[in-house]
Amino acid sequence: MIFSASVDISNAIAKLKAIPAKVHAGVAQTLQDNARQLLRKIQDKLSGSVLQLRSGALRDSFVETGIVAGASTISDSVTSDGTVAYAHIQEYGGRVSIPEITPRSAKALAFEYGGKLVFARHARAHVVDIPERSYLRSSLAEQIDILTDDIRRVVNESIV
Repeated sequence: MIFSASVDISNAIAKLKAIPAKVHAGVAQTLQDNARQLLRKIQDKLSGSVLQLRSGALRDSFVETGIVAGASTISDSVTSDGTVAYAHIQEYGGRVSIPEITPRSAKALAFEYGGKLVFARHARAHVVDIPERSYLRSSLAEQIDILTDDIRRVVNESIV
């Protein structure tokens, strides 16, 4: 007695071949969604929760660059365009040396100090310590677990 069986596995093979493209597309979308969430967190922190909004220049200097995909990599970034000189010192803190200041066309300087308006003939040279006010690293730390979970979910859903 001869027993013979035939199984068509073409559908299974097609599904297996589609997994890399499905994972790639899902991860790319997830990266872009998370980069946009990261950008919103940074801009929120630069709108008052970490730094008080003055001109909005630092907040507006941040952009999401968009997906860049290679043969084995996918990336997206949130970056500052580099136009705001004080971005680094606000993120990390530091010391700034202020030179002596004298009025150019007035008899006195006028500035606020300790909540009061002060008039002076000059301001001596001095050093100002600027505390760390992380808006970038803290936002990334808040977003990284969400990104990791989202990528795991996409990969698991793509395999099913």
